[in-house]
Amino acid sequence: MATDEYPGMAKADLIARIQTLERANAADRQMTEARLHATLKELQDVKAALDEHSIVAITDARGKITSVNTKFCAISKYSRTELIGRDHRVINSGHHSKEFFRHLWATIALGQVWRGEIKNRAKDGTYYWVDTTICPFLNKAGKPVQFVAIRTDITERKRLEMELLDISDREQRRIGRDLHDGLGQRLTALELFSHTLLDQLRNRVPASVKQFQLLGGELRAAIRQVRALSHGLSPVAPEAEGLMHALQQLAESTTELARVDCRFTSEPPALLADATTATHLYRIAQEAVNNALKHGKAKKIRLSLADHGDRVELKVDDDGRGFPMPASRGNGIGLRVMQYRADLIGAALEFDSVPRQGVAITCSLRKRP
Repeated sequence: MATDEYPGMAKADLIARIQTLERANAADRQMTEARLHATLKELQDVKAALDEHSIVAITDARGKITSVNTKFCAISKYSRTELIGRDHRVINSGHHSKEFFRHLWATIALGQVWRGEIKNRAKDGTYYWVDTTICPFLNKAGKPVQFVAIRTDITERKRLEMELLDISDREQRRIGRDLHDGLGQRLTALELFSHTLLDQLRNRVPASVKQFQLLGGELRAAIRQVRALSHGLSPVAPEAEGLMHALQQLAESTTELARVDCRFTSEPPALLADATTATHLYRIAQEAVNNALKHGKAKKIRLSLADHGDRVELKVDDDGRGFPMPASRGNGIGLRVMQYRADLIGAALEFDSVPRQGVAITCSLRKRP
């Protein structure tokens, strides 16, 4: 007997067809559920691996912490209860400048990924470094709704890097002292001896006087060069005005040895009692000058150091070749070393360059309370 809904189809055939469709739908559901379970299992495995390796935190659009993993709690010494609902200022070490965090937030607010190294402070007052990647999650309008920060503990690596840098600086100072006290003193003795010989030969062998005068001039030039090299290797005296004197000497030696117009100003004067910080700032200036001479072929270089009350600002400007701004960060060992030294002392380092119009490098250091 045919059905009203499907004329010409027997009821038994209709039931069989419905059962076939139901079995097919059940199979599709089972396949979909299996795929869903597999996907969930894969996500759980990825999360487990991520939690095992990395320090993870999730914040809302306002920066309030909504989730942290066990590694975050372990390294920060805070419990989840103490962290949820707060922002990352709870672990702020005070090492980085306000400009550092403004750049961070400006980047992720635009929906872009931010990468960098951050020094944090744990609950017990100890410090640790993390290599950080912050990924914004966007809504359909392209606005961030939450941020996922994935970090790796690099405290030991930073300790070793700083130790190697300290060893390098100490070795440079040792070589500088050896040059000054060893070779410099021997050259000075030779110059004095040449004057003695010159006095003796002036009447006996007049024809040799000019040659000995030339020899004395070469010895004086060698002594000046050795002194400049030794000072460059051991530049900053421990006094508060040591950095200013060292930068003045850098400008003078650059003018004399490289034969370029290099000048230093300090208005208003900047005094730094921390010899380590002063040395890092000097090395940044020294590297900037070297880059201006070697790569920029500059003819005019200006160094300045100024105290602006809440911060000290070092500037190095040149009239060299410059470079395209996208290449200003990360490219070249010199630029990376300058950035690394700035990071060590919590300073903000900025590059400004126009091809064939020179480079301006500014290092701004916030004063500690």
